[in-house]
Amino acid sequence: MEALHPDGFGAPAVASPRQVSSLRKVINIVGCVVFFAIYWIIISSCRWPVTLDLFVSIGLTELNRFLNESRRMEYYKDSGDSDDQDQEKAALTEKDDTEVNLEKGAIDWSTSGKKECLAAIVGWREDPALFTRALTSYKEAQSCGFVIAGIDGDAEEDMEMVQVFNEVFPTHSHVIHVPEPLGEIAHQIYDQEILSREKAGLPIDYTEIHEIAMRQCLLLAREMLTNAKIVFSGPDHIRYLCIRQRHMHKKGIMFTSYIFSLAIADILGIEFIWSSDSDSIVSSNSISGTVDTMATDPAIGGASSGLFLHNSTESAVARMAETVYWGELYVNRSMAGSTLSSDCQCGPSTMFRLSALPHILIPWYLQTIMGKRMIINEDRHLTTNLLKRGWGVAFASDVLTATDTPTTLAGWLKQQIRWSRGTHIESLLEPSVYAVNHPLLFCGMIKREFVPIGSLVATVIYFLTGKALVTLPIEDLAIRCLVGWAYNYLRNTHRLTPGTWKWLLPGLIFYHIPMPAVYFWSLVTLTADGWGTTMRSSSEKAKKDGVWKAWWENGFFVVWMAIVCGAAARWLTNHVFVGLMSGMAATYFFLISAALGSFFAWKATIATTS
Repeated sequence: MEALHPDGFGAPAVASPRQVSSLRKVINIVGCVVFFAIYWIIISSCRWPVTLDLFVSIGLTELNRFLNESRRMEYYKDSGDSDDQDQEKAALTEKDDTEVNLEKGAIDWSTSGKKECLAAIVGWREDPALFTRALTSYKEAQSCGFVIAGIDGDAEEDMEMVQVFNEVFPTHSHVIHVPEPLGEIAHQIYDQEILSREKAGLPIDYTEIHEIAMRQCLLLAREMLTNAKIVFSGPDHIRYLCIRQRHMHKKGIMFTSYIFSLAIADILGIEFIWSSDSDSIVSSNSISGTVDTMATDPAIGGASSGLFLHNSTESAVARMAETVYWGELYVNRSMAGSTLSSDCQCGPSTMFRLSALPHILIPWYLQTIMGKRMIINEDRHLTTNLLKRGWGVAFASDVLTATDTPTTLAGWLKQQIRWSRGTHIESLLEPSVYAVNHPLLFCGMIKREFVPIGSLVATVIYFLTGKALVTLPIEDLAIRCLVGWAYNYLRNTHRLTPGTWKWLLPGLIFYHIPMPAVYFWSLVTLTADGWGTTMRSSSEKAKKDGVWKAWWENGFFVVWMAIVCGAAARWLTNHVFVGLMSGMAATYFFLISAALGSFFAWKATIATTS
């Protein structure tokens, strides 16, 4: 087992983030300015800017895939005898052999030839059938040495998930109730240390205070493991642990699960932690493929895999959402991944290096925006903390994990709003991250933040005045779509079924039409929080939103569709029905189109949830 740091965090001494010099920071900042200037010139002067942007994105996507495979090949070369690796994989994937090994005692992951991981899965009032599928998938997952299931709730309704855990893992498992969420304990220690230093007139060293809070949380986790008489070797060893605490929020159960993960991983000699959700299902190589992408480079602190949907056949919304994941995720996430500066590790498929977590968990959990504690953007803020400290973040584009999507338009919009709030916070309010990373990270932020807002402004102005601020050639958009679809068909690891192809164009419209309004409303409601999507347990599914809550969450879409349909009517009047409508008829057409757009948007969202 690798030597550990003397700080007591159990971090392998060989792994450390890259050190970014002052000169390099200056170069990165200058690079950001240059990238912005080049991007502006392309947008304002190029005849086909959308297609050109796609070709650049494809080039970076291929580079990311090549670099990922190069790191894997180097790791396989350095990890020793491939026959031994094949035997370990067989022991994990063949049920009978695994049971024999378990009867003999716990597998010694610290001495194996491959990098083994601890998996932490969190959820709240999940659908029992889906949670069963999610947990069961870890039985066949390669490179998974230990499983922690974190449940955000200890009420009677939450026992349903505990029962599922016990049914899936009837042996070598244990359930621990955490009396006080460890995140809140860390917060109390943080406040006490600040207060004591202020009273004593001492300088406040936030790094030291974070370490004190972290050590205390790790100590409490170890005490709970000891009091529960949990052992990790011998015939009665534990390999599956369920943690439950009072209901707070996703960030709260993630923090507690990560603390227990750190404590257990230190005992077992495991260097990597896989983090996922209760609605996500791993394939046999989801974990191993992701960890192999980052294992050989000690400066990579995190990674994530690609995603596809396991419930894509449940509704038309889910079918269109699948085409969005297929057409957008693979290329967009790969761009920054090519420079190890991926700015968002997908929540259902995230990998962390153990040595990177202890120093970021406290500032991550205690994040405040405009004086308010934030409980959203948990995935993005973890990634931002890694990037700010010099850790590389990879995107394993050719590895897939199955996740869930809302099956209604209202649910989909709520999810997109929640994600967009996190995007705004991390992109706009954490500017220091751009100084220590490749300028491509900044370029991606410019595209992601300003293109949707620019589209919204242009649409509203056209709706009100009929004046077009931006004009894109139809052939530019058409070529972009066709080339993008062809590239994904040839290179995307996620393969669409033949019946899904007819949903490509509807999915494109379904995603891009609401997005400007989604970005605007999420910016206006930046500090709103919550789990984001309706939970799937029977008790939660039966609940209905109040009218005002439904309007707060989806009312922006009703207004936006009135604007979009009104703008479309104005364009048809000016370019298609030229001379066919009098002034009054054109006005009626404009008003009726806007009214119908808002009515159908209301019918599809607010009317179905309240």
